[in-house]
Amino acid sequence: MADSIRQEATELLRNLIRIDTTNPPGGELAAARYIAGLAEAEGIAAEIVETAPGRGNVILKLAGRETGPPLILLSHLDVVGARPEEWRHPPFEGVIEDGYLWGRGTIDTKQLTAMELMTLFLLARDKVVPRRDVYLVATADEESGSAHGLRALLQTHGGLFRDADVVSEGGGFPVVVNGKTFYLCEVGQKGLCQVKFIYRRKPNRNPFYPDNAGLRSFAELARRIAGSAWPGTVPETTRRLIAQLMKASEDAPQGDRPLSEQVEYLKTKVSPLFGNMIKAMTESTIALTMWHGGRSRKELAGEYEAMADIRLLPGVKRQEVEARLDALCAELGIEWELIACQQGYDSGAEGRLYQEMSEAIASRVPGAALIPFIATGTSDGRYLREYDSRVFGFSPVLAEDMTFEQAVTMVHGVDERIACDSIAFGAATLHQAVLRYCTGGDDRD
Repeated sequence: MADSIRQEATELLRNLIRIDTTNPPGGELAAARYIAGLAEAEGIAAEIVETAPGRGNVILKLAGRETGPPLILLSHLDVVGARPEEWRHPPFEGVIEDGYLWGRGTIDTKQLTAMELMTLFLLARDKVVPRRDVYLVATADEESGSAHGLRALLQTHGGLFRDADVVSEGGGFPVVVNGKTFYLCEVGQKGLCQVKFIYRRKPNRNPFYPDNAGLRSFAELARRIAGSAWPGTVPETTRRLIAQLMKASEDAPQGDRPLSEQVEYLKTKVSPLFGNMIKAMTESTIALTMWHGGRSRKELAGEYEAMADIRLLPGVKRQEVEARLDALCAELGIEWELIACQQGYDSGAEGRLYQEMSEAIASRVPGAALIPFIATGTSDGRYLREYDSRVFGFSPVLAEDMTFEQAVTMVHGVDERIACDSIAFGAATLHQAVLRYCTGGDDRD
């Protein structure tokens, strides 16, 4: 069974990689049709939703025996670009060498599509009738804002996601502390706002000699931003993550220590990269991303513009952001405009799905444990907050294949690859969790 899963899941992923879905332009319709054809051959209902020429989403359904919120296996079919000359193997040929499958999408996130497909196929072949409907939804356009993907699907199929449990991307990569393996499960994301700051040109008696008032205002704005504290309460999920990692550190400081000290300590036990990520889970932040003005462009002579990204802890509302922006710009003559503003979310580390994923990891990796975290980046999960979905990032890989730190360097990077054994491990682990979830009780009743 294990060998057959390895072979089939690897071939599924290999074929998906060979369908070039670089976004832009996307071209996900070909991948959606490939998946639909495989599903229909297994007797699984398939629907393709084309949202633009060449842009396709696919929805598979395994009908349950009762009504109620479904389980949704979510992933995306598009990938970011890749320059073949930089890669050891061509990024869209699906080369297998020394037990590794190379190609764009092997980590983000066609590997999850393959694992979820394998899970659904095994359920269908074993004639499992789940308690509730199980859907596989593979979307387009996630890498460019999802206008042709999940956002479009929600307009026509939004009801599917109401109160649903969702398996998505963003988790499954291990971290090791003092020899103990933890598997990360993304249970939430920070919110994201994009703001534009504008200093408009004031009347000047001598236009050839700008008075640099805008430059002084923007210099003060940058100083205020650097020293500002943003609103937000550290999520319980983040506190739980830190507590579990500290407990695993044999020489961890005893007694109550400020959270900031614990985070600094964990940088030495996990990695500086992951430690910085944990720190970002404890605070809302703002960062300037673009600035121009002065006399560099004639049309902006005497005017200044800047863009900034704001990453918000779950629970921080738009009104709080607006109040903070007012305070930052007070008396500087600078206006601000929110280009976009989405709240964060935290699904929590509770419920039957999380429990089954945790037990599946523990049974397949002796001594390992699942731990929740709030992602500092964004994915399609952010669009499901208003549907009261519980979204869990989970595409597990073998620790000997890659740790979280190693995976981060390959996502959107060069020489993206995954061990064939990891593909099989992820598919089998996800299948175990989903099977038990579908055939057991339901704590929401």
